[in-house]
Amino acid sequence: MLIVAVIIVFVVAFVVTMLVLNVQGKRMVSTNTKLVENQNTLLEQNEQRESELVKRIDDLEEQLKQHIEVTLLQEQTRPHRERIELTADMSNEELMAWMDYEMDERLLYTDSELTLKTMAQTLGLTQKRLGELFKNNEKYNSLGDYLNEKRFLYACRLLREKPNWTIEAVGKEAGFGGRRTFQMEVKRRLGITPLQYRQGMESAPDAASMHKSQ
Repeated sequence: MLIVAVIIVFVVAFVVTMLVLNVQGKRMVSTNTKLVENQNTLLEQNEQRESELVKRIDDLEEQLKQHIEVTLLQEQTRPHRERIELTADMSNEELMAWMDYEMDERLLYTDSELTLKTMAQTLGLTQKRLGELFKNNEKYNSLGDYLNEKRFLYACRLLREKPNWTIEAVGKEAGFGGRRTFQMEVKRRLGITPLQYRQGMESAPDAASMHKSQ
């Protein structure tokens, strides 16, 4: 009987021990589960914060890019805006003198494709304001007449200063569309061809003087 009693006590003790261990095991599993859940929550929060930070950085980079672009645009257009302010209150006579200087200084007339529109844009004027300069102008009948005179005078200068250049090259450099156009313009203004002008330029008067005497 004693042995049976001992065995029963041992079994009861074993069962109780197992129950206690089981409860503790469940508590540990529950605790670990909560820890994992908390860790996952922290990871999600960190990912969200990282995503927000990346988005903020992207927004700041875009704002910086736009600021740089605006600054560059302002710098690029500054000369244009300054010319508009400079010419706003000029009389037609003052504007013509200023335009002459700009055309000669920048050799704008050497562009054979120059039009009223592109010339106005380059000078910082409106087409209307530029067109008004050549309405009832005492010296020039049109913008084309003005450009041809500028090209003619520059071409005569090149004929003197660039004796190795061909007639065609001189005309093209001065802004004439082709050799024939150049020759006809010189012939109309001087009564001689560009080649004759070059050949006799040592004894010939300056082209501008010859042109004024016409």
